[in-house]
This record gives sequence, C-alpha cells and structure tokens, in this order.
Amino acid sequence: MGEIYMIKRFTRIIILSLLFILIINSATFAIIGIENQVSAYLLGDFETGEILEEYNIYKPMEIASITKLMSYLVIMEEIEKGTISMDDMVYIDEDVTRIKGSSLNLEKGEIFTVEDLLKALIVVSANDATYALAKYTAGIEEVFVRKMNDKAKSLGLDSAIFFNCTGLPEGELQNMMSPMDIFTLSRYIIDKFPEILSLTTIPEIEIPRRNYKKENTNPLLKEIEGIDGLKTGFTNKAGYCLVSTLEVYGMDGEHEDFRLIGIVMGTESEQKRKEMAKELIQYGLDNYSKKTLTDVDTPLDIIHLPNSRDKDIEIYPSNNYSTIVKTGDSLDIDIKIDENIKLPLKELDKVGKVILSQNGEKLDEIDLIVHDEVKKERLFTAIFRHMKDFLSLVFSKLISG
Repeated sequence: MGEIYMIKRFTRIIILSLLFILIINSATFAIIGIENQVSAYLLGDFETGEILEEYNIYKPMEIASITKLMSYLVIMEEIEKGTISMDDMVYIDEDVTRIKGSSLNLEKGEIFTVEDLLKALIVVSANDATYALAKYTAGIEEVFVRKMNDKAKSLGLDSAIFFNCTGLPEGELQNMMSPMDIFTLSRYIIDKFPEILSLTTIPEIEIPRRNYKKENTNPLLKEIEGIDGLKTGFTNKAGYCLVSTLEVYGMDGEHEDFRLIGIVMGTESEQKRKEMAKELIQYGLDNYSKKTLTDVDTPLDIIHLPNSRDKDIEIYPSNNYSTIVKTGDSLDIDIKIDENIKLPLKELDKVGKVILSQNGEKLDEIDLIVHDEVKKERLFTAIFRHMKDFLSLVFSKLISG
C-alpha cells in the first residue's frame, strides 16, 4: 500500500510540474494577449536586433504596402549612387494614372520632383507615386522589382518575394515577407537612411491647387508621444498591418536611450490595427528599458592595497556595457579581484574582472583596470607605519593588561 501511495504521489507531482511548465510557456507566448487578433507580432530593439516579444514571426505572409519600405530603400540607394536626385523632375504619364488604391491622384501631364513623390510614397502610401518613381528609376517596373528582389537577397531576407513596387495584389499573387525579415529590413533602413523618420512624421500632405489633402496613414502618430514611423499596409489577404517605431529615452544616469520597433500583421480592421499596435508599443514602454551595467568613467569598486601609497584604489571597467532589461529581470555584477597584484601598477593595468549576468545567464566578462598609476609605498613610510602599528598594539595590550 505504501509503495502504491508513493507512486501515485510521485505521478501527481510530475503531472503538476508539467502543467506548471505549460502554464509558464503559454504565459511567455501570450504575455501581451493579442495573438488571437493578429496573424503575427514582433517587438524588438533597433540597435542590437534583439527580439523582445514575438508571435509567429518566421512565417512568410502578405505584406501589402509594407512593400514600400523596400521601394524606398532601392530609390534612396539610386540617389546615393547619383543615378537620380531628389530634385529631378518626374513626368506623369497615362500609365501612372491607371494605378489603383491609395494614391496622390496623379494626372497625366503633371510634373513632380522625386522628393515630392517620395514623400507621398511614405506619408500617404501613394501607389501611383511609388509606381512613377519605379519607372523613373529603372525605366520599367519589372526592372525595378528585380532590384527589389536582388536587394532582399543581399540583405539575407530569405522569405521576401516581390511582384511589384506597391504591394497591390497581382491576381492571386502578393508580395511576401516574414515579420522577422520586415524587422531586419526596417533596422537596415533606419540605420542607413535615418532621414526616413523626418518623412514618416509628416502629419499630412496637402496640395491646395488640386484640392488634395490626406493624413499620414500611421494611426499611432496621434496615439503615442514619440512615435516617428514607419509604414502601414492593407490588402484583403494581408489584413491591416503596421510597422511602428519610437525612441525611448533613459530618464537617469543608469539608463540609456534605445529604439523600439513594433510590428503587427493581419488585423481585421483599421481600428484593430491601431489598438493592437498601440498595445504592443505601450507594453514595450511599460516593461523594457536599457540598463547601463558598466561605464568606463564610473568606478565599480574600491580595493585596498596596503603596500601602495594611496591604499584605497578605485577600479574601473575596461569597456562600457548595457543591455535591454525587462521588469522583473535579475542582474548580477560579480567582481573578482586578482589575488596577487604586483606593484607598481601602470595606468590601465588589469587588476581583475567583472562578470555580468542576466537571469542567471552570463552576458559578458570585462577586465577591471586602474585609471591612474599606483605606486609602491616609500620604504621610510612603510617602516614608520609598521612601527606605528607595533607601538599601537603594545600600547593597547598594556592598557588592557
């Protein structure tokens, strides 16, 4: 009976442990709670590429007008090479006016600068402006699309495939990319052409002579302070999608600025897109920060070297180190001083190391150094100190005895 009872108890413990693990894992994947309202989401750090929160990020999916991020990149690289310029004048032909969907309502015979069309591409996701730029850049759209696919390949965006420059459906075909590759592309663009953020924050495009006025398609510009990008998208297959980004500012000396990128894919309506994207970014703001763990100009500790002139010596990390931390993370800074430090020490000499860990996992190991020369104690001073210590000991014993 006792053995049977122990077996049942042990089995119950195993089952409860497995249930606990399943609950913890499901909490990890459902921490934001928007999985049933999107086809995918991603929250990541721009600088390091670290993925902070994710759901279904490696699956290729329809990207609609998020396509225009790649179109923007190809155009900007042509400008960088000097093959076209921002001031070039682009003639609008009848072919351009046939492009459907979101548009600048371009008319045959009009002339716009590359800069103006590029602004329309980003701010109001104008398909006609994008198509006009593709034709101006490469002669025909097919050649431009080839450049888009070549660029995707060179960046390692293995899931990306482009059939046009706008993101509009081509029959049953649509441009595809995984959220992870969208994240990689967004990071690349912001890093190489940060001026895109001056376009993505333009609130509206207005052309009074044509009675044209449209607001920026990004719904978060008016919802979260600091949002400065990046791109919306919609087709029936893709659903409503949004790549958003903002700079998060460190409010004290222990934290640093960093940039979040959030991606939501496949929401059912514009309202849901706004709600889900806002929830994702707000979750990042509420739960993540960039913590400074070591600063080369801030001493980590003071060590006592009795045979040195100054005795107490400040020690510094040899490198700066910071990391993205989530509320509740545990950070450990383990200082290990060398056992046999030989004097004198020169400036920048190593005296130990610091091991940095996050949630029990090692992040880095950094040398500890001195910033100033550490000299040996003078012989006369050492003799005097030893005599003083000896007399102090004798005197204390005489008093106590």
